Amino acid sequence: MSRNFLPAVLAIGVGVFTGYYTFQPALRELQTEKASTQLPPPVPNTSSTQISEKDAWTSSTKTGHDPQN
Repeated sequence: MSRNFLPAVLAIGVGVFTGYYTFQPALRELQTEKASTQLPPPVPNTSSTQISEKDAWTSSTKTGHDPQN
């Protein structure tokens, strides 16, 4: 039984290796395409949208609200 088993295992191993070796470039290309399309969206610059203390104070004096409360 082991005489018939060894050639089958060897053929399967060679087939798997050959398939991996053959399709490796295409699989890597797909992997890089997938990685480049799944980048997170850029984070907006929040420093220009933040209100400074001076702006908060001047807007609160116009509305009558104290920014400390």
